[in-house]
Amino acid sequence: MIHGADPWWDIAIRLLIKYANLRLMTSAWSPKRLPESLLHYMRTRGKGKVIFGSDWPVLKMHRVVPEAAALDLPADVLENYLYNNAQEFFFSGQEER
Repeated sequence: MIHGADPWWDIAIRLLIKYANLRLMTSAWSPKRLPESLLHYMRTRGKGKVIFGSDWPVLKMHRVVPEAAALDLPADVLENYLYNNAQEFFFSGQEER
């Protein structure tokens, strides 16, 4: 799922729980506008399921990265959100060249 899930965040979270291969990308969403239900999911069951996306040039990186860093997320969850989850989803299984 891309561009968040407004107004169906709670349904999206249920789908993320149900389907192991499903991911949610928050592109086009300012991190400070993410709902608490999604942040709670990220802190608990969804550490590896939510992928950061800025939707640049609509949302500038110099704006959204500090907003993401200011979220109430543990350091490991924030690192997963900003980098690791995308790395694993898009590039896992590829050999290094």
